[in-house]
Amino acid sequence: MSDFSNLDKTKKLANSNNPEAGIEDDYDKATLIDDDDANLPDLNPSHMIYIPGESTLTHDGSTLIDGEEGSSSKNGGLSHSHRNHLNASLQQLKYNENKISLDRSINQTIDLIYEVTNENKERPIFYPTEIEDDANIMLNSAKAHLALVRQNSSVKTLDKAKIAKEDEEVVKDLPEFKILKINLKFGHNDNNNSISSLDKKSIAKLLEKKLQQQVKYLLKLKDRIDDTTSKVFVTGDLNAGKSTFCNALLRRKILPEDQQPCTSVFCEVIDASKENNSIEEVHAVPIGKEYNIRDETTYEVYPLKTLEELVYDCDRFSLLKVYVLDHRSFQESLLHNGVIDIKLIDAPGLNMDSYQTTQVFSRQEEIDLVVFVVSAENHFTLSAKEFIAAAANEKRYVFIVVNKFDHIKDKEKCKRRILDQIKSLSPETYKDAQEFVHFVSSSDVMDGDDGGDGDDDDDNPDDNNNNDHPDFDQLDASLRKFILEKRSISKLLPAKDYLLNMLHDLSTLSKVNERIYDDEKKAKLEELNSQVAPKYNDMVSKSSRINDSINALIETTCTQAYNEASKEIITTVNNLGDKPIVKYGGLQYLFEYAKETQLAMIDTILESVARSEEVAKKLTSERVEEIIKYGKETLGEEFLNDKVFNSDLMFSRKKDTIGKSIDDTIEIQDFFDPSIESFLVFVGLPEKMVNSAKYQISYFNPLGVLTSIPKNAITVKDQLPTQITLHTLYSSGKILTTGALVHKMYQFSQYITPSMVKKIALPIVIGVSGITIYYLISDIPNALPRKQARKIKKQIGRLDYAHQNSTRIARECRQVLNYPSRQVMNNFQTSIDKRNNEKAKLEKIIKDAEISSGFFKHLFTKIHVQQESLEKVELF
Repeated sequence: MSDFSNLDKTKKLANSNNPEAGIEDDYDKATLIDDDDANLPDLNPSHMIYIPGESTLTHDGSTLIDGEEGSSSKNGGLSHSHRNHLNASLQQLKYNENKISLDRSINQTIDLIYEVTNENKERPIFYPTEIEDDANIMLNSAKAHLALVRQNSSVKTLDKAKIAKEDEEVVKDLPEFKILKINLKFGHNDNNNSISSLDKKSIAKLLEKKLQQQVKYLLKLKDRIDDTTSKVFVTGDLNAGKSTFCNALLRRKILPEDQQPCTSVFCEVIDASKENNSIEEVHAVPIGKEYNIRDETTYEVYPLKTLEELVYDCDRFSLLKVYVLDHRSFQESLLHNGVIDIKLIDAPGLNMDSYQTTQVFSRQEEIDLVVFVVSAENHFTLSAKEFIAAAANEKRYVFIVVNKFDHIKDKEKCKRRILDQIKSLSPETYKDAQEFVHFVSSSDVMDGDDGGDGDDDDDNPDDNNNNDHPDFDQLDASLRKFILEKRSISKLLPAKDYLLNMLHDLSTLSKVNERIYDDEKKAKLEELNSQVAPKYNDMVSKSSRINDSINALIETTCTQAYNEASKEIITTVNNLGDKPIVKYGGLQYLFEYAKETQLAMIDTILESVARSEEVAKKLTSERVEEIIKYGKETLGEEFLNDKVFNSDLMFSRKKDTIGKSIDDTIEIQDFFDPSIESFLVFVGLPEKMVNSAKYQISYFNPLGVLTSIPKNAITVKDQLPTQITLHTLYSSGKILTTGALVHKMYQFSQYITPSMVKKIALPIVIGVSGITIYYLISDIPNALPRKQARKIKKQIGRLDYAHQNSTRIARECRQVLNYPSRQVMNNFQTSIDKRNNEKAKLEKIIKDAEISSGFFKHLFTKIHVQQESLEKVELF
């Protein structure tokens, strides 16, 4: 009980004349009271408080005397131990509050990522591919990229690239991602980022996968800050002395050491007194298993001495859980520190193989502190630079252990070169290099030191310190201080930094996309209003105008074809019977003559229809060319004339069936058609003269004369040249002579008596009959065509043949002209559809741009609020 001297009897120190007399030390004295209160009973003694981690009892620092608070010291404050205890409690409360804030921030950031992912699925997000063009993270900056683009340099020469002063303003505007970098290579020797060679949708797919990875990372980050243990990740290049460094921290040779790379499996060193019932052993976790200490099927148990062989068995095991005991005191041991549980992870060396290197990179999301061991002889390799720069995205501070420093002759030069490299890799680490960059020789620490055998309650923890290695002791002290005393910085600050970087990238992505979509909206609106919409409206107007012109042309053509056909057919029909059209073979071939005449007349009509069709073909061909010309002149190269018009195909499908519609019965009266005109021709008058006389008689019929009397002399004068010709006068003279002859015959009839008539009647009758019969028989070649022509005309009139055929021809012309018309209008419609699609596409792009711009504007506001909230989380 010698450690608890405060248990001595409490003394009352009071002096009314000297109230300050008897003031004692806070650590071992009770509360002071005045002399006036000395007679108070001992029923209210001072309270004693035990402070965890201290080997003493202390007072509570105050008691109530007459309702007033007293003090145990002259300053009226709490005791030193009590104050430390309260500070620790307040720090723990603050730590828990910050942890809850970070958890909430992680959840909100995940929600933001989900929003971005959903937007990316709806409308691919623009990713500025001109940002990072290289896998060399140290040189992965906007300036280095611009130098690479301008000089077309490789990674090896990129660090020597210089940027002109006039380019600095341009460089400032280039965004730079810290988390959402997308690097894509097409081969092992491809040093350039090939992301810029992909299209927008492919980049959007890559970005979606990147965002999904970040969600998983953030969920693991949340689990990490909720975990009460701290994981210290020791990594570095091959043969840098990582295992030796871990053994030096433990002051005990646990992990195998060799001049050749020996650790190929992750080794996680854990305090056995906390998790494994103080049993030292190795739990080897097979590949594909998830470790659970309560489930023995998830691991295999081996003694510590087999660790030499197990670290090489990377084909069987993915993780080795190494449970060890550290008998040193709390003040000396890192694992057994009495405050928090620490797990020390020894990772395989970088560049051992691509799989192991990838595994080392992927473990960053699970660890709280990175201790990077670099050989003083080799400095930082490319993989080391990539790893540290990637770790710096989350962890502001990285412990850099420069091992094998005792092998270096020019130590100051070595320090300068390494610090210069650290400055570009982890600026925050460089700023506090005294705490985070240590130059040591781990192998020397283990010489003569077989591990601490001290007790947890050792009163003098400094007795076992090895003072021969001050550099390593300083590293050990800095590591303990950072993990134990600055837990908010070591445990929570990496999460906060990662969240800030993630929000920075999302903010950058939002600003870039908002600006891009705003610019795209303006550009597309300008294109729509100045180019696409006017072209579309002009094409619609031209299409309507050309359609009206073509329709008018088709109507005119069809009307013309109808009129021409109707005129031709009617003229032909009217001229039937004017003269024989078949050679007359005599009475013995009378019936054949009648049939041939009938067929010839039908053929004549059909020929007139054929001629009408030919005229329509020619007319249609001309109009087809004219319609095609409309299309070519208006549409230009957009007009596709893939069809050739062939007029021979017109009127080839439907044949005329007039022969079946006409009654071809031959009757006896069809052979006789007596008339004055034919008789006059029979008696010898010229046919022309008979026709002319007939025409003149019909022309000068009494009714016509009466209806056509001129109303004045001028009209008579105008009509005389056309009505009275020399031929008319000649014909009229003949008619007058004939009239005189008839008059003479009338006068002669006065001398004919009845008896004379009786004598000459029979001969006259016989003569007239003979003449008549002869006339009728002789007139058969002319009478039959006339009679048949009248019958055919009558039937054709009843069938409305001319109109039907004219309509058919006009309809055929319309159908044929509709083909080029449709072709032209289809070309117009294609052109209109093309411009309409361009218009609709632009309108959709404008709408999407407006939606995306609004989305990213709102997203940027939410990110900004989240950043402000996160910045308020004070960890220092």
